[in-house]
Amino acid sequence: MTLELLDWHDGDLLAAPVFDALKGLVEHGTPESKILGVTINSDEESDTDLWCPKYGIPFEQTGNVVVVHTHKTRKAPPQFAAAFVTADTRADLNGVVKRTLEVSKVSFAPIADAVDATGMESGGMSPIGLPESWPLLVDQHILSIPKLYLGSGIRPSKLVVDGSIFDDIPGVTFVAGLGHPRG
Repeated sequence: MTLELLDWHDGDLLAAPVFDALKGLVEHGTPESKILGVTINSDEESDTDLWCPKYGIPFEQTGNVVVVHTHKTRKAPPQFAAAFVTADTRADLNGVVKRTLEVSKVSFAPIADAVDATGMESGGMSPIGLPESWPLLVDQHILSIPKLYLGSGIRPSKLVVDGSIFDDIPGVTFVAGLGHPRG
């Protein structure tokens, strides 16, 4: 099946925080050429493991964001953070993420909490448009992917960007080896 690349400017196929973040990036000098567009898919096929094979998109060109709770100490209240890796890998939460953020504990954030905090849908989360106070770790090699498919903030679409756009997002920490190959 072929995916049609659609214009992103009307925001209909993006969650509001993602749309607002893209507009903000452009207003602050990010070339619009780094935002390639959006694609449409059914809600049922938004899961990366179904979506990639159906549309013939390599896992290496598709990104997944993981929203986590971190704890500075075992008894400290949780803080949100996110890790963004390509779909052919899994974020190393208890190794690389934990060391990079200098925390004692990392765990998946409860889905309802992540949805409430981001204004995005579970299964469609995007690393673009997350709350600015959150640490966002991005696997270094994502910068070199010229056509990267990622969550749009809603399940029935994907955002398509040049991976180098992450250089323009304030507060991103690039980490080599953030993702480990899926087994």
